[in-house]
Amino acid sequence: MKKITLLLLLIFTGWQVNAQSTCTQTFTVSGQDDGPTTLTINATDLNCYGAVVPTSIKLINPAGSLASSFCSTWYGFILTVDGGTPLDGCGAAFNNYNITGFNTLNIVSYDQPADNWSDSVTMTITVEVTFTPLTAPNCTALSTPANAANNVLSGVISWPAATGGATGYKLKVGTTPGGTNVLNLFDVGNVLTYDLGTLTAGTTYYVTVVPYNAIGNSTGCTESSFTTCGINVIPALENFTTYLPGCWQEADNGNLIAGPATFGSSSWAADGFANNGSTGAFKYNVYAATANDWVVSPLYAIPATGYELKFDAAAVQWNNTTAPTAPWESDDSIQVLISTGTSNWTVLYTYTDTNVPAVTGTTNIIDLDAYSGQNVRFAFRAIEGATNGTADIDFSIDNFQLRLTPSCAEPTALPTTNLTSSTANLSWTSTSGNYQYVLDTNIGNPAGVGTATTATTYNATLLSPSTSYYFHVRTDCGGLFSTWTTISFVTPANPPANDDCGTAISLTAGGVFDDNDVIVTNVGATDTAGLANPSCSSYLGGDVWFSVVVPASGTITIETSSNDGTITDTGLEVFTGNCAALASNDCDDDSGTGFFSMLPLTGLTPGQTLYLRIFSYDNDEIGTFKLSAYDASLGSNSFDNANFSYYPNPVKNMLNLSYSESISNVAVFNLLGQEVMRKTVNANQSQIDMTVLASGTYIVQVIADDQVKMIKVIKE
Repeated sequence: MKKITLLLLLIFTGWQVNAQSTCTQTFTVSGQDDGPTTLTINATDLNCYGAVVPTSIKLINPAGSLASSFCSTWYGFILTVDGGTPLDGCGAAFNNYNITGFNTLNIVSYDQPADNWSDSVTMTITVEVTFTPLTAPNCTALSTPANAANNVLSGVISWPAATGGATGYKLKVGTTPGGTNVLNLFDVGNVLTYDLGTLTAGTTYYVTVVPYNAIGNSTGCTESSFTTCGINVIPALENFTTYLPGCWQEADNGNLIAGPATFGSSSWAADGFANNGSTGAFKYNVYAATANDWVVSPLYAIPATGYELKFDAAAVQWNNTTAPTAPWESDDSIQVLISTGTSNWTVLYTYTDTNVPAVTGTTNIIDLDAYSGQNVRFAFRAIEGATNGTADIDFSIDNFQLRLTPSCAEPTALPTTNLTSSTANLSWTSTSGNYQYVLDTNIGNPAGVGTATTATTYNATLLSPSTSYYFHVRTDCGGLFSTWTTISFVTPANPPANDDCGTAISLTAGGVFDDNDVIVTNVGATDTAGLANPSCSSYLGGDVWFSVVVPASGTITIETSSNDGTITDTGLEVFTGNCAALASNDCDDDSGTGFFSMLPLTGLTPGQTLYLRIFSYDNDEIGTFKLSAYDASLGSNSFDNANFSYYPNPVKNMLNLSYSESISNVAVFNLLGQEVMRKTVNANQSQIDMTVLASGTYIVQVIADDQVKMIKVIKE
């Protein structure tokens, strides 16, 4: 019998009645009904009442699956105390059940025969102990916030339950050590959490939790302290290199009037802006339904009029940098909010399905004159309504800035379009004035002047592949210049030679994978235009092409495998026809080793040319992998290896070949499968001049008496 025992102390409660006190402890366990799942409570687990002998002990408040409407139809529970008579029932049968004097009790789940299905269950029940305390309870101390914590935003404090029969708690809270100017032994009752309300910014609070019962208060309890977030001065810039920055908070649920329901977590997360990289911004995935997630800033002092909020926002398809493939649902939105505290929020701006930022980012500037002389905080709130469509959008925020409105505004919204290995088109929003620009490879602002222009576009040419560039542009307001606005982009690598079907590299089929495997790279590979995406695997471009001739057997296997670990997951599609009229024959995702692809093809026409489209899954890995086409009919098992010799290896110039039969042809291939040399021999011995070949590894194909021998040779 599987037995899962998990005891979780949640709550101690208590009160005083004629010198008697009552405390409670709650226990819970989760599992499957047919496990079975067992909730075990031992008398030694009860520590809320101290060392005295309890007057009575009983079970109360059964919850979870014990109180579910599915109890008795999907599952049931059996209670036994010290091995006594079993009680089969649901929550009502166990409520107020007397267990005074017990040692061990078990509640065991079972699956109802009529249900015959494994269901998840959670059993939760409380043990209530009535006792007469002889001493005051033991001390406890603040647990949240942690002692000496800094940058605390929320006024909610909590502490663990005290042992020894606590029936309530009093709080001493002050802004000096030992101080009570906030609360002086204030009785908060039988709870483990309390909301101090709005706290003063930049202030250290000192808190002592004092448990009590009918005998009196605990003495000598430890004082804890924490310091709230201060008020930030502006101008200020937060680029989210660290997420979350100091005094920024995640929060969840709630509304504009009350503010967030809880602080500490949400579904916002660190990521690269618009999915470029993995850090330096934060994002929310607009995907599900009924969500309500916040990111809340610390307080900022707006000293006067003339200040503004500036930030960048972007919306892209999930896990990609392209435009969303499905629109937002109409009840989804991202709100930009402002408040003087953590409640009564005002909406400054709203992004919806009719107001979506660009995939490369849109700069938003909001005037703050209405908040002059106030201390305010900002929030970004993601709301997803009840509609759950097909939208799957990553919404990013970056470059949060509070500043004086400049007299000469800088250009914003610098998208890069039509990016190739040698060209890029750049543009920016129009401002009042002309412009200067600089294109270089330096991340810092230009030291001097730039090239003057009146246009709001620039077409860069003669760029180098695989290079990081920085485009800087500023406004020229008649001799008064704005700050530089900079955007970076990386030119892709030159596409590989086999980037398109028309330049597919020919594979030489072998008898087994290792006979003629080649190393494939997808660095710089692009999408094949006008061709439908493969149906078997997630394809986001970056394919490369190969071809192979079907052997006389009419069967052939195409397989990929690991080379250096840079690519671990491939997709493979095989076509017949020609590059002008391709017809998909078969497709595979993960039939090879691990997540690699493999297609064993049969019933083909001998001599037919197959075209192979190979790519990294989701195009999210760039590097190399191995590829091979093979069939057992092409094996060289009948080749007389004992009477074949070749030397030297490695070779500098001449490779000598010798065989007992007449060698008809010799071909040399590089590891990309490209034929680099061929020689007709028709003799038992031959020399292959490899002088002109670059250093590296080559595959030499020797054909004799209709048999094929493949050897690997290193050229020095």
